[in-house]
Amino acid sequence: MADLFFYYYFLPLLFSLLWFINLVQLLEKLKKDRDIKNQKILGSLWSIGFTFSVLLSVSLLF
Repeated sequence: MADLFFYYYFLPLLFSLLWFINLVQLLEKLKKDRDIKNQKILGSLWSIGFTFSVLLSVSLLF
């Protein structure tokens, strides 16, 4: 039961939270005219992680 909670709720929630925090940092750095290279890389990694965690949770439904 704990494994299902982890796959269905926790992983997508974790990746979406990390993606949002990265977005806020990206916007702050854009406002201060600083380098945003790290935020772009992290944003793409969090997006990939979120996508695969949602696909995993959907595939476990069927």
